[in-house]
Amino acid sequence: MNSTATRTLAPVDLVSEREFLGSALRDALIRVLDSGHYILGPEVEALERAFAERCRCRHGVGVASGTDALSVALLGIGVRPGDRVLTTPFTFFASAGAIAWIGATPVLADVEPTTGLLDVEAARAAIDNGTTCLLPVHLYGQMVDMRAFRALADERGLKLLEDGAQAHGASRDGVVPGELGDACTFSFYPTKNLGAAGEGGLVVARTDEVGERMRQVRDHGSPEKYKHAFVGTNSRLQAMQAAVLNVKLPHLDAWNARRRELAAGYDAAFTGLANVTPLGAVDGSTHAYHQYTVRIAEDRDGVVDGLRERGIIAGVHYPLPVHLQEAARDWGYGPGDFPVSEALSNEVLSLPVHPFLTADDQARVIDAVRELTGNA
Repeated sequence: MNSTATRTLAPVDLVSEREFLGSALRDALIRVLDSGHYILGPEVEALERAFAERCRCRHGVGVASGTDALSVALLGIGVRPGDRVLTTPFTFFASAGAIAWIGATPVLADVEPTTGLLDVEAARAAIDNGTTCLLPVHLYGQMVDMRAFRALADERGLKLLEDGAQAHGASRDGVVPGELGDACTFSFYPTKNLGAAGEGGLVVARTDEVGERMRQVRDHGSPEKYKHAFVGTNSRLQAMQAAVLNVKLPHLDAWNARRRELAAGYDAAFTGLANVTPLGAVDGSTHAYHQYTVRIAEDRDGVVDGLRERGIIAGVHYPLPVHLQEAARDWGYGPGDFPVSEALSNEVLSLPVHPFLTADDQARVIDAVRELTGNA
């Protein structure tokens, strides 16, 4: 049997990515070893500048992970223990977990059924007297309506932090992640559109005050060596990871364009089918397609198993919403509180969409989905 037809199709293909980049990654790592700058240093500073520029921000602050980026940013924009921070129940747990980790309380609001993005009107209704900050998540590579969230934050006197962990290179209505928020966080986990060779994260900010505060937070609250203005943490990006990211960053836009080509192919194949509903890309959105996600109305888990049997690894992002996690039991929510998020968690399915997926690979995925959903 043809080996191409039987090879496993996964959500990412880091082997093909490494082959595409040739010796550049190895050369970058050797350069770091030769430099002796292993924590922060020139490679990190170069990444911080380049990424901040892409986000139309003055400051980039490299940190140890995407989760650390959230906690560093929350503290950097002035969220304090006891504050209430509003976010979405339909996201990876870190978005809400970081709020709780710094001693604040997560407040949740439901999402849009067509996109899975935090619903701005639901967020408005959930704001209470203790709310100090909004934390919308740019999900699957698509941004929330940042103009609407900025207006809401200004109207209610709230801080605005963007979770851009899945939105490298996205835009909406001409706005990029970080441009309108008080800060925006990114993850460089290896599976992201821009991924490191391990953990890594970064926060961008528009103002000097927030940028400098975040640099101090990541380095034990230290404005200068051996002087500590407040209790911070140790979350400094390693130079090795920054070097890898500096090699990959120039390719991000082309890789995202390929993701959009693949998404268009999936849309054409699935739109109008029974039991398969692609999540929508809103008008004015430049979707980065970190995930290409559909809703499977019946037996989603059976489709996942059937794809795996055919050598296709599909993801479920996310099978249990934040408010139903055991770790969230003290936040005051329960089943039925966020029905859209709960319905999505039962139906969403993410298909391979990485930039090294071939036309034949995609056809194989499409055929399998159609067969397993009764649309063959």
